[in-house]
Amino acid sequence: MIMKMDKMKTYGSDIINDLLDSITPLEQAKIDAKMVIAAKIADAMKEKGWKNKDLLDALKKENPSVVTKWLSGTQNFTVDTLVELEQVLNTKLLDLDDK
Repeated sequence: MIMKMDKMKTYGSDIINDLLDSITPLEQAKIDAKMVIAAKIADAMKEKGWKNKDLLDALKKENPSVVTKWLSGTQNFTVDTLVELEQVLNTKLLDLDDK
């Protein structure tokens, strides 16, 4: 599943349109990747029938807002966190098989 957000002028505000126009292709690629990871986490949770608290408990974390941040599509994940998520969700978030 690859999601691509197209920069479209759909807002009536010139300020918002200018901000959208200023997003570089690299920045857009980063945004897209974060959103895909968030969607994969959400899909894996749904498949397991898990709520945010279930994921929090499985990871032995205490701060509920961390799961909300992960699912927002804005989190800059560490590799350690992604590996932990893969383990508890039994899903692939990283593609490390390419050599």
